Amino acid sequence: MTQSIFIYIVLAGFFSGVGLGSVTTLGVHIALLCIVIAGALFAYYLVLQKNAFTLGFGKDTLPKTLTSILFAALLLGSFGAGIFRMTMNNQISASSNLDRHLDNIISITGIIDAEPDIREKEARLTVVSQGTRLLITTALYPRFAYGDKMIIVGKLQKPKKFDTDNGRQFDYPAYLAKDGIYYLIERPKTGFISANNGSFIQTKLFAFKNSFIGKITKIIPEPYGSFLSGLLLGGKQSLGKELLDDFRRVGIIHIVVLSGYNITVVGDAIMKAFSFLPKFFGMSLGVVSIILFALMTGGSATVVRASIMALLVIVASATGRTYDITRALFVAGFLMVLHNPAILVFDPSFQLSFMATLGLVTLSPIIKNRLAWVTERFGLRDIVSATLATQIFVLPLLLYNTGQLSLVALPINLLILPTIPATMLFGFIAGLMAFIGTYLALPFAGIAYSLLWYQVSLVTLVASFPFASVSMPSISFFGLVCIYALFFVVVYIRQSQLASSSRMTTTKFDHHFSKK
Repeated sequence: MTQSIFIYIVLAGFFSGVGLGSVTTLGVHIALLCIVIAGALFAYYLVLQKNAFTLGFGKDTLPKTLTSILFAALLLGSFGAGIFRMTMNNQISASSNLDRHLDNIISITGIIDAEPDIREKEARLTVVSQGTRLLITTALYPRFAYGDKMIIVGKLQKPKKFDTDNGRQFDYPAYLAKDGIYYLIERPKTGFISANNGSFIQTKLFAFKNSFIGKITKIIPEPYGSFLSGLLLGGKQSLGKELLDDFRRVGIIHIVVLSGYNITVVGDAIMKAFSFLPKFFGMSLGVVSIILFALMTGGSATVVRASIMALLVIVASATGRTYDITRALFVAGFLMVLHNPAILVFDPSFQLSFMATLGLVTLSPIIKNRLAWVTERFGLRDIVSATLATQIFVLPLLLYNTGQLSLVALPINLLILPTIPATMLFGFIAGLMAFIGTYLALPFAGIAYSLLWYQVSLVTLVASFPFASVSMPSISFFGLVCIYALFFVVVYIRQSQLASSSRMTTTKFDHHFSKK
């Protein structure tokens, strides 16, 4: 048995335990019971291994028997560890001092410790007060910034579950809890106390980002300026509900807002854009681009997770070792879930970035081999295969979250995604030139504007088609798990075949070379 099988068994058990612990209340006792039974099985495995022949095991049945017992011990032990980790995470609660004031008007002071989320009609601020994070919903003005210390007077509440448009209940408390947020205050009275109370580095990064976005929106009219800021830096300026609905309807919402899917696809496209250079330089430019992107967006947990996934794609594409990189991807996902287990079930960005990356790493090379009729100029074949692979792997997740199946998602992605790297390049140059002078930025802004106009116009046109999307029967969480379990099995078998084929080819070559 290869070492990778044991790794996948441990990871499958751990992810299953975390997932089950996220949707049910199993408790520490169940986790410890699983771990104790796993320990007993492992001890039995060691005894059998030591005394195999004296206990009557035949030579042929010994390996299978021992392997089955070892697999069961690893699976059950990692399953219990997953439940235990999620249970410990669930027991982290907010300060009891604030619990006493639930549903009452309170007056607190706090510091904004994340970039404000500016919506169309409101602003959402993540504030730390008394060691607890709260989500504050305020009016658009006065504007607050990261690191501002403020006074808040309003009604303290806890988040509640609500029904979505597709009839599914959204676990809003769990979604916020993954970021350590346990309380809400809506439309409070606010007052500014002082600025620059946050991290010096993040303060400077956010200041540069906001200044950069301001330059972009000054030289490129709306809604194209906000669209470009979202592509480049994850700017949260609103595009308006109607236009956002159009992007959702055609299945390309992932490029409008900062998401793991977006970073993964764009990260791969950046490296493909430099494919005319030697492989080392192309990979280096792709890696540097992703790191700069993460820094410029403020280095939030979401961006860091997605950037790690995108970097794995670049390494896989540059080295061609998709089998090894698949294991690295799962190990990276394990470390992220170990750090914050709530992201496995309650963080769509992590889910999309993981599935998109898995599709790019494992399925994209297979599809590419079957697209000989697509030209390789400008990396078009790579872009088409990457788009198909990511669409296949994220489709079940999108159906689970939205209940909408876009019938035009594939052609729209193929028509728009190839233009994204150029849009980002000219938009980025335009933003930098605007710091020097507006007139210097206009030629680059004009090119970026033309591409943005093409993208928005195409989305608006196709979204008007009555068949653009259809409502689908909702997929249960169990059904979603089964679909992806099937995906993983197929991927593992295919990767094993590719690795075996590669070894056989190498052996034949060595044998042929030794004869000569």
